[in-house]
Amino acid sequence: MKDVQVRCILRHHRDGGPISRLYATGEISEHTDQALWARMADLTLDGRDADADQIRDVIDYVNQVGARPAVSGWTSRR
Repeated sequence: MKDVQVRCILRHHRDGGPISRLYATGEISEHTDQALWARMADLTLDGRDADADQIRDVIDYVNQVGARPAVSGWTSRR
């Protein structure tokens, strides 16, 4: 998954916390994974399975990349 795809998926799921920081800066903390799992569960309960699947893809991305601080030039990365 490319960085631009992560931002596109998360655009509508910003939470003012870890998901928003990943969306805006590329930061991944120990709280990002938990927030994404909770968002995926909420989407599943709402019957929004396609959106939940996309969040699952972002979870996979986060697990592959690992924790990191904000990324310089994140919003222009492809």
